[in-house]
Amino acid sequence: MSHLSILPTLVTDLDLLEIALHAEGFRVQCGGIVSSFDRHQAVDLAAYHPSGLQLGWRRTGDQDQLDLIADLSAPAGSGRTESALRRVLRRYALNTALREAGQFDAETVTGAV
Repeated sequence: MSHLSILPTLVTDLDLLEIALHAEGFRVQCGGIVSSFDRHQAVDLAAYHPSGLQLGWRRTGDQDQLDLIADLSAPAGSGRTESALRRVLRRYALNTALREAGQFDAETVTGAV
């Protein structure tokens, strides 16, 4: 049976994360729910992919970083989850670097990577 895993991340900016998720084809909802079978977790940012993949992020107790909520054990989606997450986090890292360099333009970076 699948379950939801909660993993700490280095992600801190929900706006840049949302841009990265949209660029990877996810529908994003602020204040959503991520579900797996009978488990549901409230998240600050929920991402739903047309393939059925669900990812969510919520603030941790210290509010500086975000935890990832995902079903990493789903047999049909395991590989898809990992590769999608890698692509999203790569885009997030690029967006963060561009913003820090003063080169960030949300419309331009959605097609990059």
